[in-house]
Amino acid sequence: MRYYKFLGAGQVAPFSGQAWSTSWLEVPEVSPCERGLHACRVEDLPYWLHDELWLIEFDGPVTAVGHKVVGRRGRLSARVSRWNAVTSAAFARACVGRTAVHAAAECGDLDDGSLTEVAERLLAPAAGDGATVAGLDPFTGVRELALRRQEAAARSARRTAALVCGYLADAVEMATVYPVPALSYVAARAAQARRPDPAGDRDDVERRWQAGWLVDRLGLNSGD
Repeated sequence: MRYYKFLGAGQVAPFSGQAWSTSWLEVPEVSPCERGLHACRVEDLPYWLHDELWLIEFDGPVTAVGHKVVGRRGRLSARVSRWNAVTSAAFARACVGRTAVHAAAECGDLDDGSLTEVAERLLAPAAGDGATVAGLDPFTGVRELALRRQEAAARSARRTAALVCGYLADAVEMATVYPVPALSYVAARAAQARRPDPAGDRDDVERRWQAGWLVDRLGLNSGD
């Protein structure tokens, strides 16, 4: 199985401040979240987004705990070069699109299809995977639409729809100023805020969608 690690610029771990390299790092003992060398599997990627993405090689066993794995001895193997400022912006845009999907689903007859059109536009790959579509700002008018649908939902006592539309308005406002993990989190919160789905936990489903996007766009092996 392959393991991955998101690092800050310069190959620095964002929480511990540890500088990583292709030389082996080793700790005397492992205690998840406290001591050890932490990494993740492909399905965990949306929880740990940061500047750089690397393949990690472990020497010895690893333990899976929640959305991460931890081992005693490891090193960087290769950088995933497709994760960069361009794909990060594209992923942020896609997360706003997913938030629009949830808003459209909850609004139902309160919307004339405009939210669905927004979602399709934001989820469509842009030329060169940039943050614009056809040279236009993809977020133009989206926040205003979300606020109008939020007001309509509030007037109709559709509290869930109003809440999810609020998430969409927030996501658009955050899209160009907040780091990408904030957008993935908002999309997951919007999914979780929806009416319960007997088929499964909506937050988990959303995070799996995000992991699938990353696997596809970064050319990772979905079986890793």
